[in-house]
Amino acid sequence: MTKKYSQEELDQILLSKKLNEFYLAIIENRQELLTDEEYEEISRRDKTIYGDNKDEVEDLFKKVETDERLKGFAPDLMRVMYSLAQVRHLAILTMIGDDVYDIGSAKFEDLKRNKIIHFDNLTTLYNESNARVRYFTPEEEPQLTQRTVLVDVDDESIIQSYENAHIHQEESEDLTSSFFIEVKGKPYTLKRK
Repeated sequence: MTKKYSQEELDQILLSKKLNEFYLAIIENRQELLTDEEYEEISRRDKTIYGDNKDEVEDLFKKVETDERLKGFAPDLMRVMYSLAQVRHLAILTMIGDDVYDIGSAKFEDLKRNKIIHFDNLTTLYNESNARVRYFTPEEEPQLTQRTVLVDVDDESIIQSYENAHIHQEESEDLTSSFFIEVKGKPYTLKRK
């Protein structure tokens, strides 16, 4: 059960963390049927489909969206297909208490739904001279609706290169437990309802 934090508490926790407490990670869904809210989030954001059946899945998406007979069923069919497709995204993770927090999405990572398939400490790519944790404001970044704590980097191409190198990896080994052992020194057991 994730502890409830106010946004101010979360901001202060994030701002007080050292750079080596943040991790670049590739997250993959656990291929289970999505709730309506989860589907809405995935379909709104830039998430990428991978796996052996990637081409077939993307072809099916196009057919469902354009076939006159299927248009009425498209939202339900798309939700099922997204649930069964391998969907990956890049995240910058950190620990808040016992839970994994995705700083870019500004939310706790649901590890019942998603798994960590690759991760590296951010300081393998950045150090205090070229990256820092700080507030961004809507004045600086118009897409933001409020002050937001993010990792500010001098060279974003490093993150892009990292994503290109790792998001296309063939194997999907679940490294979530390895992440917890490295970060917290104890194994993680997925607790199902």
